[in-house]
Amino acid sequence: MKQKRSNSTVTRKLPKPITSSELANWLDGKLFGECRLVTQLVPPTTPVEGGIAVAGTTKLLKTAQGSQFSVLVVSSDAEYREDQPIIKVEDTRVALALLSSRFNNRPEDNPGIHPTATIDSTAHVAEGVNVGPGTVIGPHVKIGVNTSIGPGCVIGHGTQLGDSCRLYAKVVLYDGVSIGNGVHLHSGTIIGADGFGYAVSPKGMLKIHHLAGVIIGNNVEVGANTTIDRGTLDPTRIGDRCKIDNHCFVSHNVQIGNDTVIAGKAGIGGSTKIGSRVLVGGGTTLADHISIGDDARISFCAAVTKNVPAGETFSGFPAMAHRKFTRRLYLLGRLEKMWQNVKSLSSD
Repeated sequence: MKQKRSNSTVTRKLPKPITSSELANWLDGKLFGECRLVTQLVPPTTPVEGGIAVAGTTKLLKTAQGSQFSVLVVSSDAEYREDQPIIKVEDTRVALALLSSRFNNRPEDNPGIHPTATIDSTAHVAEGVNVGPGTVIGPHVKIGVNTSIGPGCVIGHGTQLGDSCRLYAKVVLYDGVSIGNGVHLHSGTIIGADGFGYAVSPKGMLKIHHLAGVIIGNNVEVGANTTIDRGTLDPTRIGDRCKIDNHCFVSHNVQIGNDTVIAGKAGIGGSTKIGSRVLVGGGTTLADHISIGDDARISFCAAVTKNVPAGETFSGFPAMAHRKFTRRLYLLGRLEKMWQNVKSLSSD
């Protein structure tokens, strides 16, 4: 079913006020002190009447206590002061995530296809889809219900977008890309470009054409200006609920499991396999054709050149087991003293 063209509009939803008692139940926490009305989520350093703040550290708690907040959210072991209503929770970061969703007032796109959008006659656009100005949707594209596509996006031949996805401005999806439900792609993201593959011949470099696509699972979020290359003969795959930060690079044929988190400026070499629930620090480089086991952790700016076993933490350049890396740093710090001792012995 195809929608009629109309000028798409933007609506900003204002969060409804809620009592601190209702919020405590919603957060699976416990309220101490009087029940108050809460209208907005604010930083713990910015007292606002009607505001709720999350004080996840001792320093933030000392800053926020006694200020004009309606209620503070603190960890379950925090001390209670009778002059300040608080909600105690097991995990303050989880509470912050839930509250940021509850009080989200960022604008939402209303369904509609902008008159300047170009949509091929063979494309299928489901009900409740928003298509922004200047967007181009190619042949045989399928777009699921309640998906929002921002201005200036390009969606290539045969690409499929699931339900309730959001593409921000100027996202490019090459042909043959498959994206699940609830996926968010931020501005400048490019999915499905050719991988970097060439063969050396007497006549120069011959391009190895990348014939497969990219498959992205459900509830994935990809940050701004991140690129994910298509596979050579098998698709590049990103598992469910993965979170990839801004300015990351995922090479051709990479396979990433579910619930893996990759911080900004990480680069992943071709055909590397990353397991589920892996944490990859910012600025990290992973060589091609290696394997990272489930639940592994890669420290900030590490350069990984070999396989990482499941559950291990690797650090350094080149990366190694974290305990080994810190031991080497300790010994390097003692070299000067060792040299002075040797020098004093030789002068005797």
